Formats: sequence, C-alpha cells, structure tokens
Amino acid sequence: MKRSAIFIAPALLCLGLLLMAGCGTTSRTAAVPRPEGKLAVAGFTNPTYNWELLAGYLEEEGKPAPAGTIETLNMVLADTLQAHQVFDYITPDAVSQCEDVVVFEDSGKPKVSAWKYWLGVGKCIQADFLLVPQLTTWRERVGSNSGVETPASVAIDFYLIDVKNERMIRSRYEETQQSLLENLYNAKKFAARGGKWVTATRLAQDGIDEKLTELGL
Repeated sequence: MKRSAIFIAPALLCLGLLLMAGCGTTSRTAAVPRPEGKLAVAGFTNPTYNWELLAGYLEEEGKPAPAGTIETLNMVLADTLQAHQVFDYITPDAVSQCEDVVVFEDSGKPKVSAWKYWLGVGKCIQADFLLVPQLTTWRERVGSNSGVETPASVAIDFYLIDVKNERMIRSRYEETQQSLLENLYNAKKFAARGGKWVTATRLAQDGIDEKLTELGL
C-alpha cells in the first residue's frame, strides 16, 4: 500500500506553518574551522565488502549501487564544494592517479587495510588532508513524489584523513525518508523538501551538504 502524501488536518497545518515561516530555505555555517593545509578530495567509492570500509560494516555484502550512481555523486560533491566556496583542492582525477600507484605498489603483497591504503594515497598525493567519501547504502524510492511503496534510503560516510598526524574524522549521513506523521522531529526537513517523497539523489544532496559543513568544508 502506498504511503499517501495527504495527511490529516494537524499534519497539514504543521507543514503549512513551516512553509509560511520560510523553513524551506536554510543557510548553513561550518560547524568547525576549515582544515588548514593542502586538501585533496577523492572520488566516491562504493564498498561492497567490509574490508573496503574505513569504519563500520555493511548490512549486506556484495550489493553495489546501480550503474551511474557514483558519477552522479561525484558531480554533486563538486557542486557542493563550489557552493561552499571550497575551490583550492586536489581534484578526484588527480587523486585517482595515486590510487592506481598505491594499488601497483601493493601488488603481490597481502591485502592492506582500507586505512593503510587511503593513508598511502594521501601521502602519495602529498596532501595535508584527504577527504574520502564512501557510499554504503543506496535504495531508490518505489513510487512518486506524492506517494511511495518504499521510500528512498541513503547512507554515506565522509572520512577526513589528517595525513601527517595519521588521524581520521568520520562523519556519517544515514537517512530513510519518513513522512511528517512518522517523524514530527523531521518536520522542518520535510517542509524544505516541499512535503514530497524525494529520490535517493536528493537525499544524497542533502547529506553531502550537511556532512561537508560538519567537517568545515
């Protein structure tokens, strides 16, 4: 049965008041100071096995996101960095060259951990900080913006690696969209989305914006 976007009177009143109050437009300020030093940004990866993760674990191994998803996320990431006025960084294309080098250097050796691999990439590119985004869950909505059988669901991890000090900060975004009635705490977010059921790409856009802000980017 579809989850209807037509709510009972109290929910409609709540949503209407939020929209009238201008909750549909939000502005963000960085939660922490911007990292000082040379920043490198890796392209999105989509780990399908736990050993590929920098932290945590997968609910189910061996299930990659649909073709084209990573390319879309990389475009969203670039656009969001630009919107946040982060311009001076080593691009994913340049970082990918070091990804190839580290793989080559480790060929024939026992499998290295994800942490050692990405730290090696950061050292190869000679960055002070390396941002590594990993997509771990991607489920597209089944339905339309007015009603769904299954809502969109996304989980993304951002890792900011301090290459010199060999430390890492993790910022995780995980959301399965819920209706206003299911979660009144998310009323502001639901209003910002026009009271509609959104796509997985829209969830990812919101998550990328939110988590880059948390990391000072």
